[in-house]
Amino acid sequence: MDNVNKPHLKIDGFSQNLVYKYPKEGGGSFEVAPQNRAIHGQYISKQLDAIRQQFQIDKETELSEGIIRDDAVYVEFTSEWGYELAFSSLEKDLFKDAQFQLLNVIEEKRVFAEKEQNRYHATVLLIEGGISDFIEKINLYINKNTEYTDRKTKQKIITDNPRNYKLFNNIHSIQIATLRAFWTDAPEIPFPDTEESIWWEVWFRITSDDNRRISNVVNNLENSGCIIGKSQLILTEHIVQLIKGTINQLSHSLLLLDNLAELRKPQEIADFINHKTVSYEDKKQYLEDLTARTEILTNTESVLVCLLDSGVNNQHPLLLPCLPDSHLYTYNEAWGTNDSFSYGGHGTGVAGLALYGDLTDALSTPEKIQLFHGLESYKIFHQNHPNDPELYGAITEGAVNTPIVDRPFNSRIFCMTVTDKSFAKSGRPSAWSATLDKIAFGTAFEPKYPQLFIVSSGNVEILKHEDYPIKNARESIHDPAQAYNAIAVGTYTRKDKIHPDKGLLPLAANGGMAPSNSTSLAWESQWPNKPDVVFEGGNSSTDGTDVTDDSDLKLLSTDAEYPNYIFLPFGDTSGAAGLAAKMAAELRTQHPDFWPETIRGLMIHSADWTSAMLDKNPLSKLKEQDARNLLRTFGYGVPNLKRALYSASNSLTLIAEREIQPYKKEKYKGQYNDYHLFRLPWPVDVLRDLQEVDTTLTITLSYYIEPNPGTKRYATNFQYHSHSLDFAVIKPGEELKVFKRRISGAAELPDDEKDGHGEPWTLGRSSAKGSIRKDFITMSAIEMSERNIIAVYPKNGWYKTRKKLNRFDAVVRYSLIVNLHTAEADIYTPVFEMIPLKNLL
Repeated sequence: MDNVNKPHLKIDGFSQNLVYKYPKEGGGSFEVAPQNRAIHGQYISKQLDAIRQQFQIDKETELSEGIIRDDAVYVEFTSEWGYELAFSSLEKDLFKDAQFQLLNVIEEKRVFAEKEQNRYHATVLLIEGGISDFIEKINLYINKNTEYTDRKTKQKIITDNPRNYKLFNNIHSIQIATLRAFWTDAPEIPFPDTEESIWWEVWFRITSDDNRRISNVVNNLENSGCIIGKSQLILTEHIVQLIKGTINQLSHSLLLLDNLAELRKPQEIADFINHKTVSYEDKKQYLEDLTARTEILTNTESVLVCLLDSGVNNQHPLLLPCLPDSHLYTYNEAWGTNDSFSYGGHGTGVAGLALYGDLTDALSTPEKIQLFHGLESYKIFHQNHPNDPELYGAITEGAVNTPIVDRPFNSRIFCMTVTDKSFAKSGRPSAWSATLDKIAFGTAFEPKYPQLFIVSSGNVEILKHEDYPIKNARESIHDPAQAYNAIAVGTYTRKDKIHPDKGLLPLAANGGMAPSNSTSLAWESQWPNKPDVVFEGGNSSTDGTDVTDDSDLKLLSTDAEYPNYIFLPFGDTSGAAGLAAKMAAELRTQHPDFWPETIRGLMIHSADWTSAMLDKNPLSKLKEQDARNLLRTFGYGVPNLKRALYSASNSLTLIAEREIQPYKKEKYKGQYNDYHLFRLPWPVDVLRDLQEVDTTLTITLSYYIEPNPGTKRYATNFQYHSHSLDFAVIKPGEELKVFKRRISGAAELPDDEKDGHGEPWTLGRSSAKGSIRKDFITMSAIEMSERNIIAVYPKNGWYKTRKKLNRFDAVVRYSLIVNLHTAEADIYTPVFEMIPLKNLL
């Protein structure tokens, strides 16, 4: 067997399901603002009574003809500066066991005494009984203290704390909500305080009676003179619709009904590369030579890369054999399917890279090229004829469904190179990014059909030398590349050669960040690290002051203006996404039975950082902040196709694809359920013989989450992700019973257990974001010989906490990829011999 190109080992068995309980008791403390109980209680009581009176006035007010009113009122709760609201006390199942429901939470920031403070605005829907419920609670706050029964003496103990003090102490005010209270894009995008009729992205709650409620919405909007968008996006707890109207029209229609949740600014597709015409002589001989050397090996079951872009000119000779007319689609029939972008064509440029890679390499070699995957194109954008305002999440969902209906048996990689610069400044999910998560998770299809989705991370435009790399650090990854499940692709560059006669220098160093790369350095800490990986995006030239594009520093791809032009200088994050799609297609072709989660995991598992990205510092010197900055700038680095495809004698990769039920329903609420304990086949004797030789263990855990977007507080029990998973490895010398206790409180606590700190991973907590985690650790081979026991265990998510959605028992998938790398010793063969033949790839 080849010592280098060895197949990875896929393992069935070698694991068991064990009961999981969170191993630590208690949680973070909830800070309560100091208040004078009598004064504060009367203050809140008066506000609640005013809301009750206004509710009665509204009920008795005669409405315009045709307008419908629900018996409900929207109320805005505002916290004291520096304190949170008791969000769980505001979240109940409306019209079931309570009469109020939390709709959204908006965070406001200020700097006071040189210190940043936050306060929160929570919009709550109350029916009449809900107002009475809060009035009863405030009366208890004023007049009663909390009490409990002592477990030992069985006596009732009355404390000094008022009843419901956690709910009321932190409330600054309660008032009737205006339309502004539903605006969730602040502060990045201010509330559109205008009298003009504009488009709004409106989020409605999904209820048990949606047909009637949406019918009432349509009735009120039409009677108020509003225009309703033609597309609708259905998410886990929301229906999203575009509506055009004035603030007054929306206030006198939507605020009378009980299913409004949020308002946002509609998104606009904006982030295409600004192409520049590049004049060059027609070199048909290069094209003819490449065409003659290319062997098309596609068939009706081949992997397909579906491009969501500006269309493709498939008449280019390099594209037509792999992109027939039947594979071309468009959102608007009037646009046609051809590439509509001026000066070469955007979609056609991505298509060439997704099929051949950088044509500079393909044209500079005499070797044969074999193509095993094909292309599809769905045109979702026309530069000169933009869409009517639409929900790009709905457009994207329709775009991925169409080719699947036509060719349901082909595996696909979806590659979208259209993004919106204006939204994803903090990393918060949008309807569009949630749609990508929904598509990857598989719930955009019936039956469920998980997919591999690649998206460009969005470009930074550098015009002045002094702006690089400062502007890259400040400019956020673009929407929808914040999606958990999608592979967001950024850029680095190896292109630093410019003809000396030009008198210019490359802006970025060889192996460093490309000028086009955007980052997630400015995002809030709870959101995923993006980009996930970086690919070649080209470089820019500089004279020390001004920065310009230079064809010497670009990738080369197919030109949409064929036959007038053949090849097009191309790149940036769209070009990088095309290269990523090519790699994903090659992996899926080689491993057609692997789950999309596994292909995604292999791409990230194979990635590494260049010395320029690490600023020539060793990884062993990384501090926590350094790791965070590295991941939020370059992701996990540059993927390597050979490492993703093959193991080697001294580099063993084991792959496990598993299903797990993270939670269960118990006593009417969600509890943790299972974790998986792996005892991997391991080259113990070889590692012991190597003694002190450095050996590296790398683990990647890849899974998809089901999204639940909205602006309910993204913490504790209000989660965007359906579930979370993590991994841990037994420490050298750690007894199995101690390791089990460290992972799960369900295991019996041994008397000799010591401090349960985990293993010292290189990236640590910085890598535990989103729905993929990779980390590694280096130690002596003798220590590594004992590290074949790995746990995959659940963490929090809305499957566990969102009672009304009743998804406690959901079963989810994950891929665990484990690599063991050491010096020139054969660690592969002894493990290969432990694997049953049916497991071998």
